[in-house]
Formats: sequence, C-alpha cells, structure tokens
Amino acid sequence: MLRDLFLAFYQSTNRQPERVIYYRDGVSEGRFYDILQTEMRALRKTFKMLSDDYNPPVTFVVVNKRHHMRAFRINPRDADRKGNVVPGTVLDTDVVSPHRFDFFLYGHSAIQGTSVPCHYTVLHDENRMTADELQRLTYHLGYTFVRCTRSVSFATPAYYAHLAAGRARFFLYEGSSDTASMSTNLSSSSNFDFAGVHKNMLDCMFYV
Repeated sequence: MLRDLFLAFYQSTNRQPERVIYYRDGVSEGRFYDILQTEMRALRKTFKMLSDDYNPPVTFVVVNKRHHMRAFRINPRDADRKGNVVPGTVLDTDVVSPHRFDFFLYGHSAIQGTSVPCHYTVLHDENRMTADELQRLTYHLGYTFVRCTRSVSFATPAYYAHLAAGRARFFLYEGSSDTASMSTNLSSSSNFDFAGVHKNMLDCMFYV
C-alpha cells in the first residue's frame, strides 16, 4: 500500500517526497515502541523498493483524542464566545511528559460543549523540526479538511486516514463467501479479502 501511495505521488508531481511527516492515529501508549519499529521498517522497505538511494527523513507523530485533558482560560476575556480555549492554543509544558516530545493542541473551536485538545506524541524526528514548527504545521493542517470551512480538531491527514479505514470495511469480504456481510466481526480470526477500489475512483477522495 505504501509503495502505491508513493508511486501515485510521483506520477502526479513527477518528483518523490523530499520529507515524510507521518501522523498515526489509533495507537495506545503501551504500543508506541512496537508500532514505531514495525511501521518504520515498512517505510524503509518501501523507500528501497522505489530506489536504492532514496531515503527521505521521516517524522513519526502519534495522534490521540482519547484522553481526559481539558484546559480553561483564567481570564474570561481570553476565551472564545462559548468560553472555550481559543483555537491554536498549545500546551507543551508542565502537563506533558518529561521524557519525550509531546504536546496538546486545540485545533478547533467547539460548536457545543467543552472543546477537547488533541494529544500529539513525536516518536521519531529525522527532520529535526522545532516544537514551534511542528505545532504550527499541525495546526495549519487542520484548516485543509475539505468537508468544512472551519478548522477540525486534529491533523487532517490523520482524519482522512480514519475515514478511509472506515470506508474500507465495505470493501472487505470473507474469502469463502461471494457476498460481503457487514454484520461479521472483522476482528475475528476469519480471512478477509480486499475487493479493491475501481480504477475510476483511485484519484478522488471518495471516502470523504
């Protein structure tokens, strides 16, 4: 899959990515090391498949919204109209880990209720980005989501990956059956085949 994505990028731009910034969703803290080792190996293998001398720097960032962290403005005049922390606020001291590069970012303004920051943990950084550079990039990416004209709560690449994975469930079917059954537990030990995406849909964001 990674090879296909890099080839598609090359065919569209006639150049290979000079840097890779990888936002990864759905990883618990206990699996950080395993996921980093497994997926960095897959990336390196993909680079070698494309070219022996192709080895762009990689920044690996884990995205997490499942936490209980909330922040509130001391001065109400500094809050938005709903009393929430304004978008673009970053928490990267005191409430973060002393052992690794992580931060909380308020990427959007909540329509209802208390806004929830997204927690980003940088597991690997060969691009040597400063905290300000990565935080600014991550925040600005939240404004590129095509469904709305507002910013979204976390980095758009991770959001798109989440939507694509959800849509992919409809392309899975059991190898022993001619028809797919969405009632089947996809986490079971059954073998599933990927039906694939029609060639006319490959260049469009159908999952959005």
